[in-house]
Amino acid sequence: MLNRVFSILGAQWLIHQDTAVSYLPVLIAFIKGQEILLKPMDDKKPYVVAWTGQDQQINTVGKWNLDDELIPENSVAVIPIDGVICSWDSMMLMNRLQEVKANDRINSVLLVVNSPGGMVSQIDLLSAMIKDLGKPTVALVMGMAASAAMWVISAASYRIATSQIDIIGSIGTKTSIQDYSGLLEKVGIKITDFYATKATRKDEEVRAFKATGDAKPMTDFVDFVNEVFHQAISENLGIAAESEVFTGAAFFAEKAKQLGLINEIGTMEGALTKAYQLGLKNKIINQSKSLKF
Repeated sequence: MLNRVFSILGAQWLIHQDTAVSYLPVLIAFIKGQEILLKPMDDKKPYVVAWTGQDQQINTVGKWNLDDELIPENSVAVIPIDGVICSWDSMMLMNRLQEVKANDRINSVLLVVNSPGGMVSQIDLLSAMIKDLGKPTVALVMGMAASAAMWVISAASYRIATSQIDIIGSIGTKTSIQDYSGLLEKVGIKITDFYATKATRKDEEVRAFKATGDAKPMTDFVDFVNEVFHQAISENLGIAAESEVFTGAAFFAEKAKQLGLINEIGTMEGALTKAYQLGLKNKIINQSKSLKF
């Protein structure tokens, strides 16, 4: 728990501003030594659904675990991405995708997304794995897909919002400098930093800002991450660099569709159907390739 709190405090983030502000009371409670209770996320576990019957209707009653040996052929793996995406969440999601990739009975993935974004770390790797999975991936937005979450769903084969008021986008990068010195001094703690003589560039971004107010080193860092972010969105979605999506604004679903961030506004059932159909098509294409001499 403590290691994860330190990771959160020291991480770079791609996250929607409103959510970042809402987490401040939790941070303050931690600094004050108050107990933070975390609820288990058992209801957010991945699962698998399958098609059944002659009319090929989704059987949402029967669900299987990803590692279940009884998963029917051409099943769809449903993987939730809910809340803030921390680096360990990205690693967990990549592990789940590896399970999907290794299971021939799963033909596609449905990512059910409601996330304001998360840590910079691992997001590019998660996005790349989705893009190179070898199986179609449909992203279903149920509430929000902002910042880092937008980066993730941009790698999907198809993107569907579920409501006119879903929030999508926030393609921009920011960072913050936290100065807890005043709070620590109130409780009798004073921290003084000493650097090795040759370590002239150690923490240079923060040191420059604290010493002279020079924000350029910090801005240069943010700009680099931002360019990588923009390039991924542009390549994944084919959106021109001059598009307003790259201003960092977040959009309601209809506007997001017009700008090319999503493909349609639909339903959970429609998203499952799309994933299944894309999976079948992908399987036929792969089989055709294997028959060529």
